[in-house]
Amino acid sequence: MLDIGIVKRDKGEDYKTKFLNELIPGEEITGEIFIGEIKKRSIEKSESYEFFVIITDEDKNEKWVCKLVTSYYPETGNIYGEKGGRIYIFIDSLNHVINDHPLNQEDSYSVNFKTLRKAVNDHVDHVKVRSVKSMNPNAKYVNLEVINAPYKDDMTKQGVSSLEELAEENAVIHIAYANLKAEGKATKLQNIAFELKSMMDRDEITELEFKKALKKLDALER
Repeated sequence: MLDIGIVKRDKGEDYKTKFLNELIPGEEITGEIFIGEIKKRSIEKSESYEFFVIITDEDKNEKWVCKLVTSYYPETGNIYGEKGGRIYIFIDSLNHVINDHPLNQEDSYSVNFKTLRKAVNDHVDHVKVRSVKSMNPNAKYVNLEVINAPYKDDMTKQGVSSLEELAEENAVIHIAYANLKAEGKATKLQNIAFELKSMMDRDEITELEFKKALKKLDALER
């Protein structure tokens, strides 16, 4: 018999696939989150973009496949969400639980999709989301509000004990650290924080990248 790579699955791996239109407002889902790639879709003469947020509930053997349709700009790689919309609520609530950013403060969100996808898939553990009734009376299904999203990684637990090691772990901090070293300044945590703020002000990094880098610096300082 020739091995062609077929993997035998355990019975527990057979998840029941469920979709957004099966959720009612107020219902909650808990499980491991994965964001799929963004893809173009064509309906008659119109085009739009979509990606899937997949939440796998191992306890209930359910896999929730949640399609999010969005405005996407290939030249920048950014997706866009207006206040009250499905993308906005997902991004806004995720930003709130991860970065302590106030809810509903922004008029809209422009988010680099590649950065969002990598950040969630690499660093966010099991999430809890709540289904929220859409403000659009013609909406076919609910919106998703993230209410809990713990990190997979903890810099303190990983044993990062120096600024040099942290710079190797985090690309944004690495650039800020290198900039300060090149200018001959003392590479203290506070100086790194100032440099990160300057990078954000120059639009070299996003606000999300800035806040995540600060959290890692804070963990190192404790």
